[in-house]
Amino acid sequence: MASEQLRAGTGAVVALSVAAAAMFCIPYSTQAIVPEIGADLGAGPAATGLTITVVVVGIAIGAWITGPLSDRVGRRAVMVGSCALLAVPTALIAVDGGLVELLVLRGLQGLLLPGLLTVATAYVYEAFGPGRVPTVVGLYTSALVLGGFLGRTIPALLVDDIGWRWSLASLALPVLASAVLIALLLPAAPPPPKARSPLRAVRAHLGNAPLLLNGLAAGCTFFAFVGLYSVVAYRLEGPDFGLSAAQVGAFYVVWLVGALAPFAVRLAGRLGPRAVLPVFPLIGLAGLAVGSAAWLPAVVVGLAVLAGGLFSMVGVAQLLVPQLALRDRGSAMSVHLTIYYLLGSLGPFVLGAAWSVAGWAGAALLAAVALVVALALTLVLRRSAPAHLAQKAETDPVLS
Repeated sequence: MASEQLRAGTGAVVALSVAAAAMFCIPYSTQAIVPEIGADLGAGPAATGLTITVVVVGIAIGAWITGPLSDRVGRRAVMVGSCALLAVPTALIAVDGGLVELLVLRGLQGLLLPGLLTVATAYVYEAFGPGRVPTVVGLYTSALVLGGFLGRTIPALLVDDIGWRWSLASLALPVLASAVLIALLLPAAPPPPKARSPLRAVRAHLGNAPLLLNGLAAGCTFFAFVGLYSVVAYRLEGPDFGLSAAQVGAFYVVWLVGALAPFAVRLAGRLGPRAVLPVFPLIGLAGLAVGSAAWLPAVVVGLAVLAGGLFSMVGVAQLLVPQLALRDRGSAMSVHLTIYYLLGSLGPFVLGAAWSVAGWAGAALLAAVALVVALALTLVLRRSAPAHLAQKAETDPVLS
């Protein structure tokens, strides 16, 4: 079958976007309802905070399973299986149990999430014509942004009526629907080309300096973003602004500014991802500077600018990964996302400690340092990436 006959159409874009939104509802779904969870289970803030931590750790571990697996058995099979299996621990949250049981189920969710997160971008490169790749990756990134927003708001809206367990378990329905959409709308494909062993593939990726620079730059930006969003509530509820918890919660609507990421990804498709990447740490620094002013509207604008820079960075950095690794792209995305999530997971802890010592000034200074490091890494990446890695392969890749 000719490669052109395997090119995915609009239905595949819809399936990937719905799946991205549905699956990315999961990681932060407990964030807005931890008081209700803690009150029911008799757990404090530190313990209920683990409901986020175990998911992030699960994603970092699961990426090393699903990425290499997709190189060997195919992208579509891994995505369908992951979506279907993810519905199981999500639905089981409705069953009575203690904190340990909840953390186990959340950890299982994290292990299964990379079945889409590490595989979708590689699939897009292999399933769509080169001219459509930036647009599809941009839409996929916007769907992730929407999912993150809905994952925070849906349980919060439902918790008073059906309780925290069922509000979290309800997210199993769109996840299961995603599995059906992927199975029906993503084109079937022959088995992928024989992949290297996972160990050989990872060894090759760890020797790929541009791939590592790309992951580190994205991770440093994520570190600053997640850390700042974790401590800004203390600033807004403090004496400078004196807002209530409900008013602070409303600020998270600026998260949706990240839905503008497709424009950045399309620009990167025209100019090249490496040429565009340095812009986004600069945008983050601008947002941080504006948001540090002692004026509430400036804080809102600064947080919005920061979100726009972060999610544009995410989309463009993921767009670049398959260009930097022409073989074993699932494993390459595993390396990228592991660096990204591990650095991001340190942000709340490190910036939280800085807040305890020096308040907003200390947290903002460390975030600025991380963004400057990200900028430096992207500038090195522009010069160091070997030209042949960005060239089109001699033959179209087989859809897998």
